[in-house]
Amino acid sequence: MDIGVKLPPELEQATLAMVKAAIEQVVADTRTTNHWPEYMNQRQAAKYLGTSPGTLIKWEKADIGFPTITIEGSKHYCKSSLDKWMKSQQQQKN
Repeated sequence: MDIGVKLPPELEQATLAMVKAAIEQVVADTRTTNHWPEYMNQRQAAKYLGTSPGTLIKWEKADIGFPTITIEGSKHYCKSSLDKWMKSQQQQKN
């Protein structure tokens, strides 16, 4: 059963404007909340992956191809490389 409701044009426009504003706010909030830099330090990378810095160290020592960038003794992690590595780990288990 389809029940149609016809709104006056000004109410229809106001409703559309409110919905558009709400969607734009959600998109903006999501970009702010879920923003991770392309290159992260160990603490950031651990948080991004939902694990501890100690686990990252364990993965690095395990020689399982965990993607780490070391520049003059400082370790960094590339977000896109972490994503690819995690996906490859998932595929190996399935």
